[in-house]
Amino acid sequence: GEWKNRSTTSPALFNRCVVDWFGTWSGKAMGEVGKEFTNRLDMGGVESSEGWTWGVGDGEAIMKEVEGAFGGAANPGLRHAVVAVLVRVHNITKNVSEEVATLSSNSCRTYLSPRDYLALIHNFVTCVNTRRAEVEEEQMHINAGLSKLRQTQENVAELEAGLGVKGKELRTKESLANKKLQQMVADQNVAEKRKVEAERMSVEVEAQQVAITARKEEAQRDLDAAEPALISAQTSVRSIKKRDLDEVRNLMRPPKTVKLTLECVAIMMGEKKIEWADVRKMLSRGDFIPNILNFNADSLTSRQIKTVEENYINGGEDLTVESVTKASKACGPLFKWAESQIKYSTVYNKVQPLREEVAELEKAAKIAKDEKDIIEAEVAQLESSITQYKADYATLIRDVEALKAEMVTVKTKVDRAGSLIKSLSHESDRWAKSSDGFQEILRSLIGDGLLLAAFLTYSGFFDFKTRHALTKKWRDTLDVIGIDYRTELGTVEALSKASDRLQWQAFGLPSDSLSLENGVILDHCVRFPLIIDPSGQAIDFIVNKSKERKIQKTSFLDKAFMKTLAGAVRFGTTLLVENVETIDPVLNPILNREIQRTGGRSLVRIGTEDVDYSPKFNIILTTKNPAAKLTPDLCSRVTLVNFTVTPDSLQSQSMSRILQCEKPEVEEQRINLLKLQGEQNVKLRELEELMLAKISAVEGSILDDDRVVEGMEVLMKEGAQVEEQIAKSADIMAEVEKAVVKFEPLGEASRKMFILLEAMREINFLYEFSAKFFMGVLENVLKITKRADREDDGPRMALLTKNLFKEVSARVGRGLMAEDKLVFNILLAKIYKGENIISDEREMSLEDITSTIETVFGSDFSWQGRGLNELKLVTENEIDSAVPLMLCSAPGHDVSGRVDAMAKHSGKELASVAMGSQEGFTTADRLVSTASKRGTWVMLKNCHLCTDWLQDILVKKLQSLHTHPDFRIFITSEMNPKLPTSLLRMSDVILAEAPTGVKATLSRFFSSIPTERFSQPVKNRLYLVLGWVHAVIQERLRYVPAGWSKRYEFTEADATHALDVIDSLVQDLCGGKQHVAPEKLPWDATRATLCKGIFGGRITEDKDQEILDDLVNSIFTSKCFDVNFKLVVGSDDDVPCLPEGTSREECFEWIEALPSYTLPTWIGLDGSAESVRAKMIAESVTKKVAQVGSVVEE
Repeated sequence: GEWKNRSTTSPALFNRCVVDWFGTWSGKAMGEVGKEFTNRLDMGGVESSEGWTWGVGDGEAIMKEVEGAFGGAANPGLRHAVVAVLVRVHNITKNVSEEVATLSSNSCRTYLSPRDYLALIHNFVTCVNTRRAEVEEEQMHINAGLSKLRQTQENVAELEAGLGVKGKELRTKESLANKKLQQMVADQNVAEKRKVEAERMSVEVEAQQVAITARKEEAQRDLDAAEPALISAQTSVRSIKKRDLDEVRNLMRPPKTVKLTLECVAIMMGEKKIEWADVRKMLSRGDFIPNILNFNADSLTSRQIKTVEENYINGGEDLTVESVTKASKACGPLFKWAESQIKYSTVYNKVQPLREEVAELEKAAKIAKDEKDIIEAEVAQLESSITQYKADYATLIRDVEALKAEMVTVKTKVDRAGSLIKSLSHESDRWAKSSDGFQEILRSLIGDGLLLAAFLTYSGFFDFKTRHALTKKWRDTLDVIGIDYRTELGTVEALSKASDRLQWQAFGLPSDSLSLENGVILDHCVRFPLIIDPSGQAIDFIVNKSKERKIQKTSFLDKAFMKTLAGAVRFGTTLLVENVETIDPVLNPILNREIQRTGGRSLVRIGTEDVDYSPKFNIILTTKNPAAKLTPDLCSRVTLVNFTVTPDSLQSQSMSRILQCEKPEVEEQRINLLKLQGEQNVKLRELEELMLAKISAVEGSILDDDRVVEGMEVLMKEGAQVEEQIAKSADIMAEVEKAVVKFEPLGEASRKMFILLEAMREINFLYEFSAKFFMGVLENVLKITKRADREDDGPRMALLTKNLFKEVSARVGRGLMAEDKLVFNILLAKIYKGENIISDEREMSLEDITSTIETVFGSDFSWQGRGLNELKLVTENEIDSAVPLMLCSAPGHDVSGRVDAMAKHSGKELASVAMGSQEGFTTADRLVSTASKRGTWVMLKNCHLCTDWLQDILVKKLQSLHTHPDFRIFITSEMNPKLPTSLLRMSDVILAEAPTGVKATLSRFFSSIPTERFSQPVKNRLYLVLGWVHAVIQERLRYVPAGWSKRYEFTEADATHALDVIDSLVQDLCGGKQHVAPEKLPWDATRATLCKGIFGGRITEDKDQEILDDLVNSIFTSKCFDVNFKLVVGSDDDVPCLPEGTSREECFEWIEALPSYTLPTWIGLDGSAESVRAKMIAESVTKKVAQVGSVVEE
């Protein structure tokens, strides 16, 4: 942990405690912890399976690391193996992090602690439990869905069989219906015929009835005329009294009228004898009167009628009703009766033929009527049958229609089900494969859980290549132990949904693999995250993602930080803390989740105050510094997530920007299509899940629930539409890709150049180039490279590519050492040509290298870089207000004057401050704040003296500044390995190497000597001699190993120290005298001090000491005061002689008169030294090309 931080914030650790320092956990301790925390974890059926062994062979050593925690079991089980893997995974990652930390390309490192191991165990248990629940639920749904599909198929088969039976039944009923119809039609025809006949008979009967009625009426008229008399007579007969009748019977000699009347009655009554005695007997009978009353006139024969009529009725005028009545009251009515009966009978007989005719007519009519009735009965029977037939036919038709409707329904259901099953066949196959694979998934669940937990716990900090290497090591460990895992396991797919990833991209997360992995880690991290985000894309993603939940930005520099923190903790908002490289101790309780629960409240201590802790609270720490010096304590408290831009991500960004400039309509279409395809795939997946959910949730048969079938049809329809849209999108995307493919070589070249820029840090700590820097170069090239009228894409791309390489070389070159410019441009040329341009068969000279660069790019290619000589152009056009311009120079080589001159010439307000003191820090902070608002310029000088301030204050300030567009900040510094990497990455660097040659070195040295030191001519001459020695020593460094056997660290500070020695020795000798004889000067002491102390103190080789001794002894002599003294011994070349004068101005005039190029003989080397040096440079360049090239190719 960060012991300094802890001890500073807690003095009692020293005052009141005994501090015991514990090292890392042992294998046994880690094993016991792992065993305890995984003890209740369900390992599945594999744990109890017999015949399984773990840790056999090479795995025994891994198992032994934790066997102490398991009591040295003879047959270790799966749980033992799992704990062993957890420990080994932690140790593997720890070793890899140590290896990565030692690489020169990594300025940032992570530290692993037992907290990471605990997080690994927590992630493992969570992954296994979560994944098991998901798999079992998915298995349940899929198995239920497959069961329903199989049931549906069986139901369809049953329905199809039932359709066959129903078809036969339908055909039978249709046949019966047809027969009924035919019978009904036949009977209908017969009935119609019989009905016609009945109607004819009815007409005939009616006609006969009319005739009968007429004849009857005719006969009845006569009868009706006689009938009243008859009735009257009968009435009179009824009035006959028995006394009167007895009186007549008792007459022995009745009156004639009486006798004749009674004889007439006797004849009519059918008496055989009409004697009076016989008549009296007739009268004596008791039924006489009733017989008279009931007498039927039809019984009278024609003879009787004739006899009575001739002999009695019409026999005499004296026989009348009145005469008879007068003779006898009883006989009067009888005569009247007899008369009326005879009349009636006469009439009756008269109409007898008519009556017979009527009878015949009635008989015939009866026959006709009977026949008509028979026909009508027959018709009625037929109509009844027809009615029944109709009813039966209607029933059959209803049955047929019902069967047809049922068959149509069943057929529709079968067709829909068949179509559904056919449509789901692909899904069914996929579900079947998933179902078959569930056991494999469950069997490999432990191994998968270990890999996923290791990924979530450790991968976040590392780059993509290291993540891949770690995953391979983790998998090798599982292979050795014998724990199954899925080789095709994808961490991103296993730990996130496609819909989530699509939403992340909508929030601004790049779509490259590393960014998606980081999104997964952020979604599952156990500890609060610390995001390393040089580009700022991840911060934008987090802000967009957390908008709905409310997010606040702050930093440790914010004066209201404590208040903001307390508010976020209390109200459960998300807090994003920027520029975090060290932890404020106030955050420790929060990061450690030291939550106290008191009286139903959750409290956390912030400073001296207990604050209510909301479970919704989230804190996200971020830094834009990819080389942040993270402390072990900080690493142990957070989950590190590194969003440093990858080459693939940069290629994607480059392609997008190129297309936006060159083909904006194509790029817009491409972006929309990519978004649409993602949405369509997510939609399709959601539809598939809905289908499975609907099917598995059905109770009973799918076919019984029309809503389910209809819902499935809707889903299938939507799915078909989405698939069609996907197909169309794919076709459109293919067309878009044809337009895009022309620009891909430039995108690929951008990717390779970025990899090269990243690899250049292998050579020198100064070579830090960010993705933002490269994208700025690309943006500028796209802007300044104008398209000609009707220019084709091919020539256009060739021009853009060449201009991009030219601009990258010009901008990068200004920040490289002279030798490294060759290295960079050779590798750049290799990318441009797409082939190796350095011959492996022969050694390349310096001329070969430079000519190769010019051959590839042309003689006008500015591979030397655009730097100090174009300082105004760089300031105004190539950097903006957010990019500092850092001027790094060799020690003693001050370039701040260039900035002063440019500002004066441009009319810009420039404020300068020399750094290195607390006062300078305060002034610089104030100047930067003011200038950034006003749009003026600021220059911070000698920043190599305050590297900590640069890192802790300036970088964070610049990252959070909102600057005026005209604001510029210049930073001058000597080349210092302690310069913050974050500052180098955000700056545009111009590397100002010290000019080579004796003249340049002498000039720099004399310029650094204060004017007031040039007070004595003797000292002045010694200063000039010392400057020459210093310049020769420095120049010989360029010819190592010829000049010196090693590259000794001779500096200008050595010469400055020598000035002090000379001043001291001369002062002791001369006192206040201005002139001293040269012979009296302390030459031995001076030479000894220089050879053994000041310069000689850095030399380790005797050969080099001899060279130094010869150089100093030949120069530091009394002869150096002679006018013709030659500074180079034994050289035939035109060597320089010291000037006559010794004043400062005369010394500078002499220095300026020296040639810029220093011959090797001037520094004690032969003429071939230059060619040897050139060969060495070529070899160094070739070596560096191979070194950097190997990194690029990886």
